[in-house]
Amino acid sequence: MPNGHVHYEAADQLLWKFTEQGYPEFRIDRYHYSQIVRVIHLRGVRGYAPDPLWNTFQPPEYWFGKEAKRGEIEDMAAKYVKALQALLTSNPNDALHPGVRSASMAWFSFVVGWAVVIGDYSLYMRAGDEPLREIEKPIPGFPADMELTDEVRAQLSHYKGMFATDVGVDGLRVLKPEDCVHDLRGVTELLCSTTPLHESPGWPRIAAASVFSAESAGHVAEAMRAHGVHRENDQLTLRWRRPAGE
Repeated sequence: MPNGHVHYEAADQLLWKFTEQGYPEFRIDRYHYSQIVRVIHLRGVRGYAPDPLWNTFQPPEYWFGKEAKRGEIEDMAAKYVKALQALLTSNPNDALHPGVRSASMAWFSFVVGWAVVIGDYSLYMRAGDEPLREIEKPIPGFPADMELTDEVRAQLSHYKGMFATDVGVDGLRVLKPEDCVHDLRGVTELLCSTTPLHESPGWPRIAAASVFSAESAGHVAEAMRAHGVHRENDQLTLRWRRPAGE
């Protein structure tokens, strides 16, 4: 490429647009030969978005070898929370009420094998040839290792959409930064989406198919459209499949 960009075909994004103004605005950055992907979006209320001073955004500096420890990623996640919190309050002339401003971020380092997923994203992973499975967010008020009955878990899953898991002007509302860290080292494929794909009619076929298959893409697009129309905003799904030999 003339600009020196190196393509990384193992990862891409599907974007479904509903709004002319691009709400929410997805800021997608790729680093280290595109093997690190970061997506950030901000939301407000009723189609209104925060108006931050993006030139003030100071993400943490990092460099991880292939043997990065979980503690290092957790430390970076905590720094990202503070950076996003500062971004939401960076513009003193922002007309949007601070109480309804929020930030979400999905950060993946596929070579290192770690991810940080904060806020309005649903994450799905596959190990080997098993079906994709939803990586459930910790339920507020309960220890992460607490065993729950299927009945209680189903009830909590039904209401978990009410629990805010994004960054507000006061920081993370419910979760801790370490709750947002995910180990990718045994993962072969993943989807990360603003759409709750597991709630769509096509989820069984999405879960069974390869993430880059036409069947998966079709059902994912249908789910994104249904959710986007319902929410009246744009939707994004990041897809990744481990390259052969890695």
